[in-house]
Amino acid sequence: MHVRLRLAVAALTTTFVVAGPTAVPRAADRPTVAGRNGAVSAGHPLTSAAAFEVLVKGGNAFDAGVAAMLVGGVVEQDLYSLGGEGLVLVYPQRERKVTSIVGQGWAPKGATIEWYTSRGKNLNGIGLDPAVVPGVIHAALTVLERWGTMTFEQVSMRAVEYAQHGFPLRPRTADAINNSRKFIDAWPDNQRTWVKPDGTAYRAGDTITLPDLARTLSSMVEAERRAKKKGRGAGIAAARDRFYKGDIAREMVAFLKEHQAPWELADFSEYFAKVEAPAMTTYRGYDVYKQAFGSQGPVLLEALNILEQFDLKSMKRNSGPYLHTVVEALKLAYADRDSYYGDQAFVQSPAEGLLSKEYAKQRARQIDAQQASKAYRAGDPLRFDSKVKTWNYWIANLTNAADEQQPPREEDLTAGVIKDTTHISVIDRDGNVFDSTPSGAWIPTSPILGNTGIAMSVRGESFWLDPSRAGQLRPRSRPRYTLTPSIVLHDGQPFLAIGTPGGDNQEQTILQAFLNIVEFWPEWYPNLHEAFRWPRVQTLHFYGSFWPHPAGFNKLNVESDMPDAVYEDLKVRGHDVSKIAPASIPSCATAVLIDPGTGNRIAGADPRRDCYAMAY
Repeated sequence: MHVRLRLAVAALTTTFVVAGPTAVPRAADRPTVAGRNGAVSAGHPLTSAAAFEVLVKGGNAFDAGVAAMLVGGVVEQDLYSLGGEGLVLVYPQRERKVTSIVGQGWAPKGATIEWYTSRGKNLNGIGLDPAVVPGVIHAALTVLERWGTMTFEQVSMRAVEYAQHGFPLRPRTADAINNSRKFIDAWPDNQRTWVKPDGTAYRAGDTITLPDLARTLSSMVEAERRAKKKGRGAGIAAARDRFYKGDIAREMVAFLKEHQAPWELADFSEYFAKVEAPAMTTYRGYDVYKQAFGSQGPVLLEALNILEQFDLKSMKRNSGPYLHTVVEALKLAYADRDSYYGDQAFVQSPAEGLLSKEYAKQRARQIDAQQASKAYRAGDPLRFDSKVKTWNYWIANLTNAADEQQPPREEDLTAGVIKDTTHISVIDRDGNVFDSTPSGAWIPTSPILGNTGIAMSVRGESFWLDPSRAGQLRPRSRPRYTLTPSIVLHDGQPFLAIGTPGGDNQEQTILQAFLNIVEFWPEWYPNLHEAFRWPRVQTLHFYGSFWPHPAGFNKLNVESDMPDAVYEDLKVRGHDVSKIAPASIPSCATAVLIDPGTGNRIAGADPRRDCYAMAY
């Protein structure tokens, strides 16, 4: 049975649906959300409302996006908190280009493979061993300082209010708390935060306050006020510095040292969110931008380059041949990801070769139209790259990957723990675009650092303790992350901002949703929710990004509202297919676009979770 919740904000009423395990979502449950001025889609109604409020108060997309990041870090802590990471793409109209802000934290200077192996430690994604510095605050305030118009105090107002005075717990957050009591009870500051003073559990709908987090945010506001006379930028920088260089940082580092973690204050004070050029490719007249090769974002770009060689439209949406082709393209891109991507401060990926159209044509010829590939082989992009001519790291080269001996499974302390992500897309009246995928520092995995209310990101679980891998752990390195927002231009104009939670599945959800939008426009227009409602598939043909990096070679999940004939077709082609419940692939695509025909802003939110779209 569907559970429906209706919120009315500024004369706009939309509906979100939490689909049960056997529910089949219908687009009619989510009406078209469109307006002339601006649009927002995010992972929680309160997060969307915070961005919407900033827009109607006159803020731009960057003010609104940062407000949403801050509120999400308070109210969505089963998916993301302010000790996590924030990856952002922006398109400011005044600059006419997309810029990437990499708010992925790095490992401490004392973190080496030898430090871990000599102590019998691994990077299982729980506790302090896989910790990296919180990156999202630096990224958010970098965006606000460079492209926003408001102060930190203005954009943090709702986040401070919800932390100080409380907000109602949504069911999935309450479940995350109550299903993680063993971990929470092991850390006194977590217990004080997530358990009622009398020891009883919070229930969905209860109001919870987070006074420690409120004090941390309020102290950053105080730092801004003291520096405000020097200008808006100086005030924002002062707020950021108090977090990374001041008393907040000192308390976080003291906690880490108390627990014998290899951290120094300099690991925080010297940290910065990188501002850099994104990766980009073209697809049938669209310019598609992603985070660069320190992320998994170019998987989408490589897959699009390969799929451009096929007539997808004539195959028909979600037919057997169509899905087979999409999945086989993704397999090739994931093999390249696991071989050639990594922190570009330590490795130089053959980016030119990987995104070469000629390379894509070569890779496309490796797809057998009738048979699923069992191989897991990276290509040779070096032949197509003018700068990178050697590669000294592991390269995927498994002839029959499904039969290969897999690395032995280690005890997974997070088995059964739901760790996921959220997403925020904003377009304002001037056509500025903000797109962000924040994640990490989850309730079930992350110790809260003393009285700061800030939980520690465990994104270091994406490193390898293997010196043959490009994505190995190194001091001050950033893990190759899964979090990749997307911005798309059409004819040089902003068209679409889209992203999703889902870990390794993010690029698959974005790819299928993007193709639904651009290849099959008449089938959904103008209700963007419809393009997200259609059933999806999910390949597991890669090494997982998270410790202990398990593989699922040739395995393919298919949501069971896909027609039986399609399921059988994929099975005949040799895919190891499993039917799963409708709307159950981990994802929650959220997107905003500018209708090229009318200029209207259209917002859409996936029915697979309680994402929420708004426009005016």
